Amino acid sequence: MFKYENIKIELDESNRIATLHFNRPNSMNAFSFELVSEFCKAINELRSLTSLKCLIITGMGKNFSVGGDIKEFKEAKEPQEFMGKLADKLHEGIMLLKDLSVPSLAAVNGPCFGASLGYACSCDIRICRESASFGAAFAGIGLSPDSSTSYHLPKLVGLSLATEMILLNRIITAKEALQFGLVSMTVPDEKDFLGDVMKIALKISQGPTIAYKNIKDLLNNSYKNDLVTHLKNESEKIKKCAGTKDFQEGIKAFLEKRKPNFEGK
Repeated sequence: MFKYENIKIELDESNRIATLHFNRPNSMNAFSFELVSEFCKAINELRSLTSLKCLIITGMGKNFSVGGDIKEFKEAKEPQEFMGKLADKLHEGIMLLKDLSVPSLAAVNGPCFGASLGYACSCDIRICRESASFGAAFAGIGLSPDSSTSYHLPKLVGLSLATEMILLNRIITAKEALQFGLVSMTVPDEKDFLGDVMKIALKISQGPTIAYKNIKDLLNNSYKNDLVTHLKNESEKIKKCAGTKDFQEGIKAFLEKRKPNFEGK
């Protein structure tokens, strides 16, 4: 289990947190077809862990990822066929990530470009180092976006800035990413970045798992549902949550003025 060359998985079994690393540091974690294929396999394996509470995604070394592997693009004998195949696999990874029942954190430890920007945007929460930077990069090599970049980025930062980033290759700093809502927080470079990310992951791992899954479903579907449909979904899901042990514990803890001990049941 979890034996990959381009992906590294670390499991904190006591806290039920998994950390997935893009593991091609010598290539700035470029997204080769093999890396993306391994990502899909890894997410499928992680989904089978019923005890999992939170997933962290980050990059090995100094980069989150520079996006697609340009060397692989150049060597493709049939560029259109290869790019279509790669995009399909990238999109399989996006859907697996979005359908994950537990919250996901993108821990952006450095430059985040191209397809990896779409992957970061697909996570539930994004945190970055102060030295991180973000860019779409597709148009710079004559491509339109993939990996949900043109879908998620406008919803996070607004259409105007997303257009600048995708059409004009604007690169934004960590400070700008925080200002525009692309990330939730930045961590000074001199601090323990993954340590700070882990604090948030720990908070999630101790939370109400069933409620978190319902929250993810509601937020993800809010893009496409009309208000009437969305309100119906809210009613159904809050009704289900009210039948959980976590809800009873939450009420009891509130009345007793203590921290709740949620069990995910």
